[in-house]
Formats: sequence, structure tokens, C-alpha cells
Amino acid sequence: MIALKNHVSSLAAILVIVFLGCTPQSTSPTEVPAKQEATKPFAEAADKPAWQQDWEKMVEDAKREGSIVLYNSIGTNEIAALRMGFGNAYGISIESVTGRGAEVREKLFAERKAGLFLADVSLVGTTTTILDMKGAGVLVPLKPLLVLPEVVDPKVWYGGSPMYGDRESIYALLWSYYPDASTVVNTELVKPGEMTSNRDLLNTKWKKKIVLNDPTLSGKGQKWFQMVSRSLGIEFMREFAKQEPEISRDQRLQIEWVARGKYSILVGADPSGVAEFLSVGAPLKQVLAPDALYASTANPIAVPSKGPHPNAAKVFLNWFLTKEGQTIASKAFLVQSSRLDVPTNHLDPVAVRQPGLIYENSVNEDQMVASREAAQQAATIFGLGR
Repeated sequence: MIALKNHVSSLAAILVIVFLGCTPQSTSPTEVPAKQEATKPFAEAADKPAWQQDWEKMVEDAKREGSIVLYNSIGTNEIAALRMGFGNAYGISIESVTGRGAEVREKLFAERKAGLFLADVSLVGTTTTILDMKGAGVLVPLKPLLVLPEVVDPKVWYGGSPMYGDRESIYALLWSYYPDASTVVNTELVKPGEMTSNRDLLNTKWKKKIVLNDPTLSGKGQKWFQMVSRSLGIEFMREFAKQEPEISRDQRLQIEWVARGKYSILVGADPSGVAEFLSVGAPLKQVLAPDALYASTANPIAVPSKGPHPNAAKVFLNWFLTKEGQTIASKAFLVQSSRLDVPTNHLDPVAVRQPGLIYENSVNEDQMVASREAAQQAATIFGLGR
């Protein structure tokens, strides 16, 4: 009896196995999706071009780094615009270290001498960037860092490629290039037609009513002195000195003086500072003098070596050079982008490149070298110690 029961049990077991083998198996709701998810990323990765895979990995690493440290000599409005734009795009913050170009340079050099590498990205003046920082070997080539197709596309750039100020064309990228209207007037004190050229500065009506950005220091005042003396001659500068302009190194204070009417005219105005005052309705107007037409740039972008957030720095560099980033920068700095697809309807027409006009390039390395001699001439003519 026991043997019969065992035989029956064995037969039942066999029938169950056969039944199960012949009956379609239901699938757990999670089985198939799990297998699909396991293969999906590989399929997607295979469909993506190499640049996109590199970019997405870079963005992931950049977000883990969380921030960049921007060494700069730009205004508070410009910093705020970049923080908002970059933060909205990637959720990465910007820590700002701000000062005049020479101040930022000395801070950077002192830190590196002490073994501290704290700067990720630089936005300081052309002379500081090209002669000092590049000359000291602290900058890395930018071309290997440019990843996005819309950034490396030559057709979107003025001149057929991203512009650089250094002779090697790899270290200091000129993201903006615009007619330099560095003379600014108070529209309540200077009537239309009274200031149309540099020669109008010699009118005795303006004696002691002009403030000049110190022409012995790297900046717009020095650039104005250099380019205008090349066009009109050094004797023009000697005549201009007889107007007894107030010479100042405080770029913001200079603009405030003219905005408030303490002075009628500012020569060598910082465009980012002017943009800040214009944004709140100050009675200021830029003047493009046709007797010395030259193009300038806002602070070129560069990347110091050994920065603490290398991936975030690369992401910022690429974002900054996109149409989106350049539109934000152009509106904040009130300068024309070197990109051809960035709108200019927010700019004063005098600060927009015009077809048929030739602007002397004031921001290449050869001009930077010549600026040192010009600064010495300015010191002599205006009786300034250096």
C-alpha cells in the first residue's frame, strides 16, 4: 500500500512537471522592463556621437563639482547675469573674485607662488590676460576644451572662426568685438552735435569738465590714448592735456561723476560700468568718434591651469560661447558679440559693427605690446607717476 502511494505521488509529480512545461508561463510585470532597461542605455549610447557622450559625462562631473571660481574685472550686473544664466542652465554656481586687472593678476600670481590654484576661469582685461597671464604660462589652450558643435562651427563667428587676441590664437578668446565708443557724455550737459569727434574734446568749453580714465594703467583710458594718438598724432594729446582733465583710476566713480553732472564728459569709459548706469536710467550716451575708428573687446575669456573645478570650467566655457550664453553676456555687458547670430537690437547703434567700415583691431598681442610704450608717453604728457 505504501509502495502504491509512492508510485501515485511520483506519477502526479511527473504530470505536474509536464503540465507546467506545456503551459505558457506568465511573466512577472517587472521582468521584461528590467531586461529592457538593462539594454536601453547601451543602445542610446551607441546612437550618440562621441562629442555628445563626452559632453554628458562632463556635465555630470561638473554638477558634482558644483561651482566655478571666476577671477574677473567686470561689474556686479554682469556677474549677476552670468550667475543666473549658468545656474538656470546647469545648476552650477559662480564664485566671483573681482578687482582691476592688475589686482586680479597679482592675487593670482601670489596664490600660485604659494602653491594655491584657486581660479577656474578668467574674465579680466586684454593686457592682463595676454601679456601677463599668458606670458607667465598660467593659461591653458582653449581649443581642446571647446566641445559643443554650435561653439566650434566657424560660420557663426565674425571673421570665420572664434577670435583670439594672443599670437598663438589659442589662449585668450575674444568673445566680443565691437566699435569702441569709449567716450561718454552727460546728455543733459552736452547738446547733440557738440561731441561728434575726438577733436571736439579740445573745445575750451570743456576745460576742466572732462574726466579721463587713467591712461597709464591697462584699461579703456590707456587704449583710447594709444589708438587716438596713433590716428591724430601725439601733438593732439599734448593739446588735450591743456584741457586739464580730471584723471581717475576708479572706473565706477568716473561714470557716477558724469551721470550726476559733476563732469560733462568721460573719456576711456568702462562699458560694463556704463551698462550698469544705463540700466537705471542715467543720462549717459556713448560717442563713436569717426576720426579714430577702432574695435575693442570686453574682457577675453581664458582658463588658468590646475583649476579646482576643471569640468565645471569646461561646461561654463562652452555655455558662455553658445548663442544663449552670448546673448546673456551681450545684454549684460552692452557690447556686441563676436558671434554673428546674437541679436544687437538692445545695443546703441554706435556700438554695433557697420558694413563697409574698417575698424582697426586694438586688441591683438602686437597692440598689447605697443600699449606699454603708450602708457609711458601718457605718463609724461599728463605728468603722472607710474
